[in-house]
Order: sequence, then structure tokens, then C-alpha cells
Amino acid sequence: MEGTVPHPQLAPRLQAGFVGFAADADREDDRVIALAMKVEDAMMLPFVMVTDAEGEYLGGYGGVGTPPALKRLLHDLGVPEA
Repeated sequence: MEGTVPHPQLAPRLQAGFVGFAADADREDDRVIALAMKVEDAMMLPFVMVTDAEGEYLGGYGGVGTPPALKRLLHDLGVPEA
């Protein structure tokens, strides 16, 4: 989620309540592995994860993020449409 979200329906939803963060998952790090294990299909990089302010995992998915997949995740998390 580096940079901007070009999809006009998703950008306002994400910008209103989320902070994008990128982690280097190419080197072994126990913290990254522990988080990745919570994503059911994290076998494939990249993956998208949503946590609360304390870092507690709320949801996510593996693979290249598409607008429909991100929209589905936001819906599943109860994020209102902008």
C-alpha cells in the first residue's frame, strides 16, 4: 500500500482510516513470519494485512491485490463505503 490507491471507490475509504505500511519480507524475521502465518494464503507475496492500532490482526489476503479483493476485505471488516 505504498503510494496512492488509484481506484476511486477505494481511495477515500482507505485514506479516511488507514495507514499504509510496507515490510521487507525477503529476509527472515520472526515478527514478519508470525504475522504472515495469520494470513490464510500468505504463501504468495505480496500480501495485504489489516491490524488495529495495537497491531492485532483483523484480516488480510495473499497475492497481488486487486480492487475487488480489497473491496471484499474492507466489506468483511465492516469499513463503511465513503
